[in-house]
Amino acid sequence: MKEYFKPLARFKKREHPFDIGMPFSWWRGHYDRHFLNNLYERKENEFEAFYKYHLDHFLKVNAGSQEIEFYKHLRDVINDGIAALIKEDKPGSKTKHERTNIQKVQLRTFVDYLNSIDEWAVRPQLEVYTEKDATIARLQKHIAVLEKQINEMKDYDVVQKIRIEEGHLPTVVDLIQQLRDLQLPANRRLLRCDHKTPYYKMISKYFSIDGKDIPIETAKNYFSDKQDDIGVKGTKVPAENKLFKIVSDTPKKGVKNSNKA
Repeated sequence: MKEYFKPLARFKKREHPFDIGMPFSWWRGHYDRHFLNNLYERKENEFEAFYKYHLDHFLKVNAGSQEIEFYKHLRDVINDGIAALIKEDKPGSKTKHERTNIQKVQLRTFVDYLNSIDEWAVRPQLEVYTEKDATIARLQKHIAVLEKQINEMKDYDVVQKIRIEEGHLPTVVDLIQQLRDLQLPANRRLLRCDHKTPYYKMISKYFSIDGKDIPIETAKNYFSDKQDDIGVKGTKVPAENKLFKIVSDTPKKGVKNSNKA
């Protein structure tokens, strides 16, 4: 019988934590159980080193053997270990059932590692198909969510954009910037937003210049994160385009309206 995993030398201290077995006499026919017991103690970041440690031993003591033989046998040991855990589980025992669940997770995580290095397509086709079906189902669910979002966004689409007279985009921008500054009689802002994005996106999405779309970057250049702060690419509204002024029709307390007799 071939020796697949490096055993602990008899009557000697453990030279390496990956060695399997016991320091005294143990039945070598139970090598699979000893291998699993060692695997239960390994962290996930040790899986690769653990695999290569025993692979190197297998190739060394079994001249002419190939890695695929070791890989297939190791998969069988792990799968048999999972099946044994399921069969021997005792749900009525709190301690044993909890330990069994922890061990099953460990073995299945190691199977994931083995799947990641499978160069020979050893993985069972049923397992591959099952995973593909799960992936397809997950993607279909994600697509359904995206389609719903797209349909909801269509509610905000318009057949025709608001047309701005050619050359007067800055005029519209000036009016919107004025709206941002308007204050109610209680000295609270009429419009409140900590970001500039809604303003320039609104212009790009719902307005056009002589029937032509307004590039979002063009609209963005007129707005900055702070009022009266023009960025590197910022664009000021020319004085000749400031044709209108929005003023309050309600006088502040203590100030008489000059328009009234």
